[in-house]
Amino acid sequence: MAWNHINASYPQILRGILQQTTAGLLYVAPTYTTPGAPGSAGVAQTMTGLALRRFSLNNRAATANCGIGFRWANKYWAAGQLAAADTPDFTDDTTDAQDLPAGTADFALMNTTADDGWAVHSDRQFSWVSVRIETSSAGAGMTVTADYSDTAGTGWTAMVEAAATLEPSGNTLLTIDGEQYTDGDERMIVFTPPNDWGKTAAGGLNGIPEGRYAMRFLNNVSTTAAVASAIEVGSMVATEQVVTLTEFSDNNMTYSDPYADAVVAFFSIANAGNRVRAEVTTF
Repeated sequence: MAWNHINASYPQILRGILQQTTAGLLYVAPTYTTPGAPGSAGVAQTMTGLALRRFSLNNRAATANCGIGFRWANKYWAAGQLAAADTPDFTDDTTDAQDLPAGTADFALMNTTADDGWAVHSDRQFSWVSVRIETSSAGAGMTVTADYSDTAGTGWTAMVEAAATLEPSGNTLLTIDGEQYTDGDERMIVFTPPNDWGKTAAGGLNGIPEGRYAMRFLNNVSTTAAVASAIEVGSMVATEQVVTLTEFSDNNMTYSDPYADAVVAFFSIANAGNRVRAEVTTF
């Protein structure tokens, strides 16, 4: 297999406001065409399954958490709303989460009730979620909490913010940027999958289907509803904290992900001079 070489600047933190586009990605998997109806040109599909190696992340900003990983193809995850007063709580809204942004505010992140919000789930553990905000929230004292499906898959375990941690263990986050939602911004969570993260149990969890690794995000106060236009999900395969004008590199390991359709990077402090070098291939 041939290795493709990446050498590119990375000015955004993770995906900026480029979710559900190919803009800003370090590498996008090739496309192929499947047969369509007789006489048609067929249907273009993007390959999934990528591997990367020999990467370096050059940090031009202040001390920052950095990482490299993959974006997942949309068919491998789902999302929807969680309403505190409803039984079951979860309403699938994957179509709106995955459609092109184009400024369309159609994925609600909350309503005006405290302790409602939204959720993402997949049959594999993911390690980052990025959201493009289109409509701001409003309300004093608002915070957003993150929880994951517990070991038994019958309840939720809270994540703990640890933004300065190099390699979090257990249920601590690498970083979370999920407080007040502001229009035109990216909100994201990057984390190491907890070792007690379990799949939802038989019968599901709050309306989320069974057999899924689920994560939910709830607001703590009643507030003006925030709405997103697009979401992306993926895996962050290597992370490290890097001081100014130094790099995080690995020339020995090869990382792969069968769900990947693109390569992304993460710099917790955005800088136009941040640069990524890596080799990537399909498998």
